[in-house]
Amino acid sequence: CLACKGCKRDCPVNVDMATYKAEFMAHYYKGRLRPRSAYAMGLIYWWSRLASFMPGPVNFAFKVPGLSAAIKAAGGIHQKRSFPPYARRTFRSWMEGRGAHAGGRGSVILFPDTFTNFFQPRVGEAAVEVLEAAGYQVQTPPRVLCCGRPLYAEGMLGRAKRLLRQIMDTLGPMTEDGTPVVGLE
Repeated sequence: CLACKGCKRDCPVNVDMATYKAEFMAHYYKGRLRPRSAYAMGLIYWWSRLASFMPGPVNFAFKVPGLSAAIKAAGGIHQKRSFPPYARRTFRSWMEGRGAHAGGRGSVILFPDTFTNFFQPRVGEAAVEVLEAAGYQVQTPPRVLCCGRPLYAEGMLGRAKRLLRQIMDTLGPMTEDGTPVVGLE
């Protein structure tokens, strides 16, 4: 289960296996240690925030055979998997360095998820280019946020709920005037 919710959409009675899985895992692991991979993947937002301060050395460590193997073993990651490289510059730092561009059609808020921000900022940059070409002024949240999706997939619902509250507290005032939020998938 990748928690894509395709099963709910395709099921004639709307069975949502992703939610069942998340709830089961949350209850099952309450008061128990989770598999190492759950901490490696579920907490990727926090690992990525740390790695963003030194993406070069982190990416290097991911490529050094013995060190890479040790990191994978510690994180419960299969040895044949490869790590995605962290971007040299996050999407947020790119946005902060470029300044605001006026748009005649109003503003939109672009929500940079963990993967866009830390791994593939070019996706966010392309989205900004498209939105600006369409006449919008693109804003981003004033702080780094995480959608909580990796936590949800691992059944870490308490942490996911706290991140959702951060999103609501941050984006709520920004959207009171009807400004749309754009997410990237």
